[in-house]
Amino acid sequence: MNQTTIITRKDLIPLTTYQKGRMEYLHQMIEYKNHRRVRLEPRLSLLFENRNTVLFQIQELIYSEALTDIREIDEYIEIYSAMLPQGNELSATLFIELDNQPLLEKLLVQLKGIEHALGLEVGEETIVAVFEEEHEDRDFTTSVHYVKFPLTDSAREYLGSRSPQDAHLRLVLNHPHLQAMATLGPDIIESLQSDLR
Repeated sequence: MNQTTIITRKDLIPLTTYQKGRMEYLHQMIEYKNHRRVRLEPRLSLLFENRNTVLFQIQELIYSEALTDIREIDEYIEIYSAMLPQGNELSATLFIELDNQPLLEKLLVQLKGIEHALGLEVGEETIVAVFEEEHEDRDFTTSVHYVKFPLTDSAREYLGSRSPQDAHLRLVLNHPHLQAMATLGPDIIESLQSDLR
């Protein structure tokens, strides 16, 4: 793991400093994430993760729990660092969202097996998503999934050689109970290209 793909305690803003500047940091991160979020359909969205987004999640956890214990902080760093993309891969969080809890529970039952149904088209190539967890042992899926897209050499070369305007990237969900697709805009592609540099 190289230095750009790890997070240590040194990278964190001290809690008291973060508390004072949190609202500004929050606004900046919302704007930043807008260029990394893709909506597959009204109930499904995917956020491409990188060092900035993961660091923000850790900061927010420390803030919300007012953590000062070094061991607990290190534990959060270790857990969330698993979301960092490594080498030739893209990392993302898939969200299944509905305000109506009974309808959400019904949807989570319908979308069991979603782990086998998501792909990312990069040019003419389809990269199958690798989910951190599979939920074969129960009758429903979860509302949050951590996902990696392991890029082939040719997919990475494609991303590196096209302008954000000319590159074709599309998320495709092909589940028996839900089919959806979303083309990634130039702003998202540019952000992903920056991750891979």
